[in-house]
Amino acid sequence: MKPFWKDSASLAKKLSAPRLLLTLDFDGTLAALAETPGAARLRPEFRAALKRLAAAPGVSVFILSGRAMPEVRALVGLKSLYYGGNHGIEVRGPGFASRDARAEKARVRLAAAAADILERFPPGTGVLVENKVFSVSVHYRNILKAYRAGFFKRMKALAGSGTGRLRWKRGHKVFEAVPRSATDKGVAALGLRLHLGNPLTLAVGDDLTDEDMFRALEGRGITVRVGRKAGSRAQYFLSRQTEVLRMLRFVLRARQRRSE
Repeated sequence: MKPFWKDSASLAKKLSAPRLLLTLDFDGTLAALAETPGAARLRPEFRAALKRLAAAPGVSVFILSGRAMPEVRALVGLKSLYYGGNHGIEVRGPGFASRDARAEKARVRLAAAAADILERFPPGTGVLVENKVFSVSVHYRNILKAYRAGFFKRMKALAGSGTGRLRWKRGHKVFEAVPRSATDKGVAALGLRLHLGNPLTLAVGDDLTDEDMFRALEGRGITVRVGRKAGSRAQYFLSRQTEVLRMLRFVLRARQRRSE
């Protein structure tokens, strides 16, 4: 991985391509990580930059999140963008909509998994369980010390079982269950890219699920991780989440110079 700003001159030239698909994670990328999912907010200056980019000629903006589709759309609040919820299991935007049929079939199993964790670690333990219909998130950022050993024992058993119709993944202080073989962020990014005629793609994320996107886009675009991490498949990194705003404005300037 290289620092994004070290190659800024050559990147600006690439980003002036006729068409650009800007694919962005939400939590930890567009919005700072919060104590609970409900506390996350998109700062006005980030929203303004996204709005200007979406209005720029040849640019499509795709917000690709682990959150449920209605939630991420409400948090961003811009109608002209493409949105991907549940790590790309569902995608919707101007003239495009998709939903993984395998996820539809797994809704009952996902609900049962959420109920199992909630029964073992109810409110008051510091564990937050989100049933997002097509995936389940189990947040443990605020878990009480007395429950930590039991919690990780249970989650390790689930994640390491290797059987069943669900697949458990790790993230920032969260375990997530998705239908096995369901669409991930990489598949979703490639699907929208194909629909749009294979534009240059700039993909930015900060978590393990974003590695699917980085891997899928190798040789097809520019990939950027928020925070340097050994073993990441991203080409470049930004040191911190606040640098994402600088990057968005950098992309906008590159597009503006193209039209001059």
